[in-house]
Formats: sequence, C-alpha cells, structure tokens
Amino acid sequence: MQWNNPFKSANIFQKSEFARNSLTLTSGIAVAQVLPLLFYPILGRIFSPEDFGLQATLFAITTILATLSSCKYEGSIILSESKEEAANIATLCIIMSFAILTISYFLLQFALCPILSDLLQEPRLNSIIFICPLTAFAIVIFSVYNEWCIRNKYFKKLSVNKIVNSGAIVLSETTMGLAKTNSFGLIIGETIGRWISALGCIIRCWHDDSRTFSKVELAELPKLAKKYIEFPKYTMTGDLLNLIGVRFPALFLILFFCGREVGFFSMAMTIVAIPITIISSAIRDVFKQRASEEFKEKGNCISIFKKTFRIAAITGIIGYASIVCFLPSLFEIVLGDQWTTAGEYSQIVGVAVIFSFVSIPLNGVFIVAKKLKAYLIWQIYYATTTIISIIVGALVFKDMTGTLIIFTSLRASAYILSIVMTFIFAKGQTSTRL
Repeated sequence: MQWNNPFKSANIFQKSEFARNSLTLTSGIAVAQVLPLLFYPILGRIFSPEDFGLQATLFAITTILATLSSCKYEGSIILSESKEEAANIATLCIIMSFAILTISYFLLQFALCPILSDLLQEPRLNSIIFICPLTAFAIVIFSVYNEWCIRNKYFKKLSVNKIVNSGAIVLSETTMGLAKTNSFGLIIGETIGRWISALGCIIRCWHDDSRTFSKVELAELPKLAKKYIEFPKYTMTGDLLNLIGVRFPALFLILFFCGREVGFFSMAMTIVAIPITIISSAIRDVFKQRASEEFKEKGNCISIFKKTFRIAAITGIIGYASIVCFLPSLFEIVLGDQWTTAGEYSQIVGVAVIFSFVSIPLNGVFIVAKKLKAYLIWQIYYATTTIISIIVGALVFKDMTGTLIIFTSLRASAYILSIVMTFIFAKGQTSTRL
C-alpha cells in the first residue's frame, strides 16, 4: 500500500513558483482588502447611501476615461520582447493618457457636464465632475505599474503596492469624512488616496528601474503603438464593453431607481467583490505571467489552466456557501441598520460571484493566446446581457430585487461562456482559428 505524505500540499508551495507567487500576491491583496473592511463601519455611518451612489456614478465615468486615455497599451507590456521595450510601452501609456485626459477635462467641465447631469438626474455632478480626469490619470499610473511588476516578476512589490493603494484610499476617505469639509468628502478622499498610491508607484519604479527608463527612446513610441495596435482595436473596445457590465449598472439603475437604491447596489457589489479581489485577482496576475511563459515554450498553457480552474472553483463554491445566509446580518452589524437591504442584494448578486471568481483569473488566456478578437466578442455578449437585464428587470418587475435576479442570471451565463472559450484557447493555437 502506498503511503500518502500528509505534508505534500505544503511541499507544493515550496517547489511551485506559481503557488509561491500566488500566495505572495494573495497575502498582500488580502491585507489590502481587509483595510477597507476595517473602515467600512466608519464610512457607512459617516456617509449616506446617496453619497455612495454618487461615488459609483463618478467612478463609472472615471474608469471609462482611464480606459480610453491609455488605449489599453499597458496590456502589451507583458508581451514585450525586452525590458527596454516594456519601458517604452509604459512611457507611451503615460504620455497618451496625460494628453487625452487633459482634453477630456475641458470637455467635461465646459461642455458635457450639463448633459450628463440632466441625463443621470444628478445635479451634484456639476460641482464635482472635474475630478474624474484627475482620478483617471492616477488609475492609469497604477495600472501601468501593475503590468510592469507582473512582466518583471516583482510580485512582492506589486503586493505592497496594492496595500498602499487600498490603505491610502480608505484613510483619505475617512479623514475627509471626519473633517466634514463638504458633502463630497467620499469622492475627494478617494482621489487623494489614489494619487498617493500613484506617486508611490512612480517613486518605486524610478528607484528600482531608473536605468531602464533612462534608455526610453521617444522615436520608438509610434512604432510600438503600431506594433501593438490590436490592443486599442480589440482590448480597449472590449474593456469599454466590460465597463458597461462592471460600472454602467450604477448609471443605468439610476435612470429607473432612486439614488438610495443605487447606493445599496453599489455597496453590495463592493462587498461581494472582496473575495474576487483578494484571491482571484492575485491568481490572475500570476497565472497571466506563467501562462505567457508556457505559451512561448509549448504553444499552449492547458496545464496551468486546469490547475488554476480547480483552485478557483473549489475556493469560490466553498467561500460563498459558507457566508450567504449571514450576509444581511453582517451588513447590519458592520455598516449599520440602514445597510440591511444592501446585504439582501448581496445574497442575489453573490451567485454570479462564484462564476466570476473562476472566470476572471483565466481571462488572461485571451491575451497570451492572442485571441483579442474573441475577447471582444465575449465582451459584446457581456455588455449586451448587462444592459438587457437592467432594462427588462426595471420595466417588467419594476423593483430592484427582480432586476437583480435577471442581472445575476445573465451575468453568470457570460462568465460560463468565458470559461469555455478560454479553455479552448488554452489548448493552443491549433485548437481553433477564432
């Protein structure tokens, strides 16, 4: 009879670079997500659901600007042929973003603000929308540094960076709230926090890799923009569609429901996203780097795909099943009596979280397998089902609960489709021509 070593699982972490890197990132991201949890009881009592609803609306606009301004060229950093080329791509992203966001600042401030304010029925946008381009630029810097760390296997630095980003945001939000400077403390605090994080990225990058960035050649930037043109053509378009699914629900819902309901929805989505951010995002970053290496060596990444799928699926199912019954009570205890409804909403949308928990780490296959057109097709389905679910739910059921049930069902179908597609592509380029 063969004896099974009870310490075999521990040995895996010693021998497997993938496991070690995943654990490093997971630990850092866990701390980064625990920090907001520690401050949510304070923020939930300082700010109203309406304040969180406005923040969700503004952040939707901000993330759209961040995606448009960088054209998602940062995604090509991991595919770069050398560290010097990666530095040139990073510089390209920063320069493009600065120029585009400067233009968007004046467009929002002097032309589009009244239109958006009337459309979204939110008069407070007139006084605060100028902050969106400023926050967007900080997000771009953070994203570029994130891809730089993944490409160069700086997983410890990436882990620290995520902690700094999260901590700076919640500390700034809490400080602004306690100071009661004005009604936009939550929004201004987030912007300050993101800029503290962005400046930290710049300082760390220059300290560690200044020699590499000193070799950047501006004349090479147009060539690289052309070389990786598929990222703005397909990835940027796909990510904009993804934002419709991730950020636009708040914008669409406010057309049919009051700001308080949107605030409940926003908080529910924020809380249920925590396990995705803690574990799934960490696995995604390490998986993308490892899958990229395997594709270069073997022409497929099916081995690491199956391993990642098993880890994510088991963790997601067990995690959700263990807390689903207690969510309303947890929201009430942690955030206060006014947030019980958000806990009930989280029970519904949490079903889709299980599928997203598995799908999100594996999405890197679209990039490493160079299936960006397929990624765009999936994003179209993702965005379309999001819009349909909210419109149908609001017009047919005319209440938030019914709308969220349809929203969750269609969103789960999108994640299942993504898992199937990435499984096919992970087998290698010979498996499909899509």
